[in-house]
Amino acid sequence: MKVIANLRFSLIVLLSFSSVASSQDQTAETVNHGSFSTMMIAAPNVAKYLETVKQDVDFFGTIGSAGTGSCVTVSGHEYIGQMMIWNAYPDVQSALKGNAAYDPTQEAGRRFENLRKVKYVTTWKPLKPFRLDPGYERVQRVKVPPQNLAAFVAGMSALETAIQDGGHDYFFNGVFVPIGGGSHEAATLMVRSVTRDESSMGMLFDEYFSGTATWAGAFDALQQAGGTVISDTFEKCEQFYFGK
Repeated sequence: MKVIANLRFSLIVLLSFSSVASSQDQTAETVNHGSFSTMMIAAPNVAKYLETVKQDVDFFGTIGSAGTGSCVTVSGHEYIGQMMIWNAYPDVQSALKGNAAYDPTQEAGRRFENLRKVKYVTTWKPLKPFRLDPGYERVQRVKVPPQNLAAFVAGMSALETAIQDGGHDYFFNGVFVPIGGGSHEAATLMVRSVTRDESSMGMLFDEYFSGTATWAGAFDALQQAGGTVISDTFEKCEQFYFGK
């Protein structure tokens, strides 16, 4: 029954996507643009692993990536060396083709076998416009009732605008639905809230808890969408391949 429930949730989310897009101020073309693929990794020596990856960034062009980078978990770890490699693509079709072109168990991945253990791979579709500008990011997995999905995404957009209007123009967020993420990502959305650095992120929390946040109303309104947080981490992200 759990499998059937998860399948039903995924189908409803995907079928609801068009209504979410039409509810935004941006055009559907902007909202629908792009896809991401993530490879979740455990790296005993994160610095050494990333150093090795960056020695051949042109490789990512061979799998059709438009941009590649990493996110290293710095708080809320589920395991030691938690991190991911991400790839940006123009659409889901390209992302799935890129995933198929790289098998980490084959020759292209064997040079990393002593540097990392691959946990799983997921493809993601953004449900709202997302600016690709990696930084210090709060990452949450959230369960949202399907009937509240449009309100949740609209609330995230409203919060983004309110925080920017409150003097934090560097802030932006994203909401992503997983495609083919296995049991790890089933029935959840990924929410990423992005700032430049730790200080910028901390300032937002201090404003809210001190009662000085002009955007507090937008944050409180978002809670009415009924989302349940399943996991909550901080990640430091960077981009090291910028396409051709």
